[in-house]
Amino acid sequence: MQVEPHLDRNTASRFKADRPERAHGPGAGPEALVFVHIPKCAGSSFRQVLKRWFGAGALFVDTHDAGVLAEAVEQSEAPPRAVAGHTPFGLYAGLPLRPCYVSLVRHPLDRFVSFYGHARRTPSHPMHPAASRLGLEAFYDFSLADERARGSTLGVQCYFLSRSRSFEEARAVIDGRFALVAPTGRYADFVSALARRFGRAAPMLEPRNVGQGGVDMQAARAALGARIAADHGEDLRLFTYVGERFEARRESLLAAADAPAKAWS
Repeated sequence: MQVEPHLDRNTASRFKADRPERAHGPGAGPEALVFVHIPKCAGSSFRQVLKRWFGAGALFVDTHDAGVLAEAVEQSEAPPRAVAGHTPFGLYAGLPLRPCYVSLVRHPLDRFVSFYGHARRTPSHPMHPAASRLGLEAFYDFSLADERARGSTLGVQCYFLSRSRSFEEARAVIDGRFALVAPTGRYADFVSALARRFGRAAPMLEPRNVGQGGVDMQAARAALGARIAADHGEDLRLFTYVGERFEARRESLLAAADAPAKAWS
């Protein structure tokens, strides 16, 4: 499985030619907190936390293009202390950073309802024409039939964490490369653990963009619960796995925070 495409030769050479004062190559340079922001998973809230923690040292890039991401890092005045965006895990390979990968995941039913609400109220959203004229169940049918909608819903959480829509592939990447992945219901614990790990104050901010836009969730679960479990099984397995492992992973992160040889300044 190749989940980390390397930068093309021209892009990589610009780091050496234009920024000779920086360390070069994958894993070189300063440690950076890299937040893989899965859409509709409380990531907008955590971006605000990163702005508070790192100010101009936080870089926000939403792209599925490794060259665009590399260009943004290259153009930053100093190596970023944090990078966040709707950018899949594998695209960060080859950058002159030492990434500390983290992310948030959400129950697929809650995420789908939030996706539907966002599409309904956002005219620029590509799914707005369908969402604005369809009820929740009809939009769910549409999401299975429309290729672009399928790409934004089915297995999308696994995809952002591994470049694959398979739970087994995502689990391997999480276990091997991510410092912490949390279910959105543990958002406060996620933020406080990272605050301690990186010596920052934990802001008292509630997660935003996790509401259901007026949708009756009891009715939504009755109507779509079984279908979500069948159609979104890979993301559901991911969400369950992350929830089961979160406490152990959090303790491991805190142990690293308490280690005497911490490089963060």
